[in-house]
Amino acid sequence: MDAGTAKKLIEKNLAYDEVKRLTVKLVQHASPQTQLLEAEPQVLALIREVIKPELEQSGLKPGIDKMGNLILHLTGRTHRDRLMLVGYAMCAAPSTMQNPYSGEIVNGAPYTLDGECVWGRGACEQKGSLAAMMAAMKFIGASKVELPSDLYFVVSTAGETGRHDSLAYVLDHGGVEADWCIIDGPPEIQLGNKGRVDLLVTVRGKQAHSSRPWDGINAIDGAMKVLEKLKSLMPFPEEKTHPELGKVSLAANAIESFPKATHTIQSECRIMFDRRLLPGDDPKKAVQQMKDAIGEIEPFEIQVEPRDFMYPSEVRKDAEVVQGLEHGIRTMLGYEPQFSFSTAANDTGLFNFKGIQAINYGSRDIRFQHTDHDLVALNNVFNAAKVFAFVAMHR
Repeated sequence: MDAGTAKKLIEKNLAYDEVKRLTVKLVQHASPQTQLLEAEPQVLALIREVIKPELEQSGLKPGIDKMGNLILHLTGRTHRDRLMLVGYAMCAAPSTMQNPYSGEIVNGAPYTLDGECVWGRGACEQKGSLAAMMAAMKFIGASKVELPSDLYFVVSTAGETGRHDSLAYVLDHGGVEADWCIIDGPPEIQLGNKGRVDLLVTVRGKQAHSSRPWDGINAIDGAMKVLEKLKSLMPFPEEKTHPELGKVSLAANAIESFPKATHTIQSECRIMFDRRLLPGDDPKKAVQQMKDAIGEIEPFEIQVEPRDFMYPSEVRKDAEVVQGLEHGIRTMLGYEPQFSFSTAANDTGLFNFKGIQAINYGSRDIRFQHTDHDLVALNNVFNAAKVFAFVAMHR
């Protein structure tokens, strides 16, 4: 289908009110991050009880894998430039946000947004972009248009887990064979992001009664020495700098000591570190760098263990997936695309590592992420839906 025909079909049949309805419906179904992560029943229920039936109403036949991820495959004329759209079911916990699942329609003006907005946890992140993708897929299903190439739509059980497990399972077991991937993101074309490796540093000493501290070896003292030594890794003066992402970083983001007993010299202290990675960085080198910086600290026993990891990512502006998305934005929205990078880690790095060109695009608004004013402008969701539909139909 040529670009002009695709544009007319989308403008005639993809409705703002349908995008609005889907956004409200998704926000009203709670699917927060909990300690169960991808196994959280509310997340699984959103996919099984809301998203899957919505797609089936448009004649589509999605499946659900053993991790609860939704996978829809539509066959096109060729197997070249096969596209995957990826959205997320999980959103941040409501925390102190008022009416986090109301789905209320509010005026965007007080929040420097234009037009109607949907209020609710995840609206500015996962739920807005997901509604846009669903609206595009439902339009394609109802229109029964012939696609130029294979199209996949995946709804991941992740969204706030900080690891690749959900989509790694899809790529390894879902029978997905894509060349391009567009993952939930901002209204700009996001070309790259930092990666991340979490590191757990465990300091062990010797337990004793705190009235006789000389009988013990206080792991808290050892943890303080670890933190002092790691100051040498900030701000990584010897490391390369990315023109958009800046330098790598290291931050302690959790600390806990044991045993959980009063008046007791602590025998163990655990510190979790967040080590950000730039495109091209070797995570094994980052772990070794931590070990070398800490070294040995007598009389303590020190252990450094890598935990969850996400690949860094970067795609060139001349990549085919970028050019295809640019064409969709120009055609459907009538303006020149903007580009961005993110210091956060996400799943694009996994796809690019697997040889699938991946970028981020959607209706995300980072200003409201994880705040008490989580909302999304419906105009941005509608725009994203039109672009997703166009890229699926014309490439």
